[in-house]
Amino acid sequence: MSKLESFLLLFTVIVPSALSFPGHQDWILAARDQVAIGHNDLYIPDPKNPTPYKEPFTWDEKINYYEKHTNGSGNGYYRRASCPALNTLANRGFINRSGRNISYDEIAQAMRVVWNFGDDNIALVVSPTSQLHPGPRIDLDNFNDDPVQFIVNCIAAPTRNDRGMGDNVNMNHTLFEQLLSASKDGETLTLEDAAEHHHRRHNDSKAINPKFRFGNHGAVCSLAQYANLFGVLGRRGKHGPTTLYIEDVKKFYLDDDWPVGYERRQLPYYSTEAGSFLERMARHIGYEIQRPYPANESQLYDVEGDVAVFDVLPPWGLPEKY
Repeated sequence: MSKLESFLLLFTVIVPSALSFPGHQDWILAARDQVAIGHNDLYIPDPKNPTPYKEPFTWDEKINYYEKHTNGSGNGYYRRASCPALNTLANRGFINRSGRNISYDEIAQAMRVVWNFGDDNIALVVSPTSQLHPGPRIDLDNFNDDPVQFIVNCIAAPTRNDRGMGDNVNMNHTLFEQLLSASKDGETLTLEDAAEHHHRRHNDSKAINPKFRFGNHGAVCSLAQYANLFGVLGRRGKHGPTTLYIEDVKKFYLDDDWPVGYERRQLPYYSTEAGSFLERMARHIGYEIQRPYPANESQLYDVEGDVAVFDVLPPWGLPEKY
């Protein structure tokens, strides 16, 4: 017997589990027992169900009961952002319900716990905001103020006015109804529906906002608000595993709350997935987001343009014989 064979035999005797597959319970405990402070929980595939999807979200109703407030309510005491995902965290008590004096770490961890937002996606929002609003703590409406314009808060948002064109924090219900009307079946929104709604928001903003500027970063910032709906709220349905249902969109935007029967992602929602949604919407409109951003990014006026491909070309369809 060779030295290598002797070593392998000794190894398997001393460590019986070395060549064995971990049991189902071991894998589950390895994933559930982690304390995610400053990072996403590691997703460990379950041999009986190796493809990550979603699982029912549970919470302590005594602590995380629902109590809605809008920006400026309570005689100006309560603060909220234009992002319903952040507002949900406050309305449910995962961060300070007042929306005031919240640390960046608290926001990041709540985004992981409730939405399983990926650390990279969290950093895309929190990192530049912390540079523009130095210090360990922030009020939620700071995510919509002047310093963060065109960086974190952007024009042509799905349901909010542009900064300087009215209230850009609380929801504009006309814009919200326009978003719902983009659905072609009255039940769901597809990425193509979202792209078409976005493009019309883009054109409206361009027509009325004297401070309009829409470079590649502006496109990413605006389209990401749609992409995140599919990534976080999408569920199995007629359009695949990220089908976005109108009923869920209504609950999310109107109540600043998670949908009824909300299921949390098992795999964190990272920027690579968000990017695939962005690119698909941009292609449907008829342009490509430049990556990396060009050297003259800050001088770009409009990378999207007024006329979209879906406006001038016939809709794509299957051939008669398929």
